[in-house]
Amino acid sequence: MTHHLERSGQATFKYVDLHDGSGEIAVQRLFDKQHSWEVDLDVWEIPPGASEGSHTHDSSDLEYGLMDEIYLIIKGQAEMTIDGKIELLNEGDSVLCKAGSDHNLVNIGTNNLKVLLISDRE
Repeated sequence: MTHHLERSGQATFKYVDLHDGSGEIAVQRLFDKQHSWEVDLDVWEIPPGASEGSHTHDSSDLEYGLMDEIYLIIKGQAEMTIDGKIELLNEGDSVLCKAGSDHNLVNIGTNNLKVLLISDRE
């Protein structure tokens, strides 16, 4: 097969209170294990007031290990705290969280926040 097609909302799952954050995050993992790249491509929908939860991906993280993550805001407004510094993010903004950085993403808007999250796999 020369291509794969995924429709919006296809094959979604939910994180509830991820990393001790608050709320429910709907996740669509794009082309899961159908490509040869060592990355996960996720589209997240985060309701107003919900958060990812403050966390660090380092060698002590037994589930994910050392992991870099790129967050691209597709729709909405967010507040991201990275190593104690607060960044306000709008549509089109992106952040690279290197392995070992403590970070948290919060939807500060009145509508769902839509984020493309790219993370490397161990």
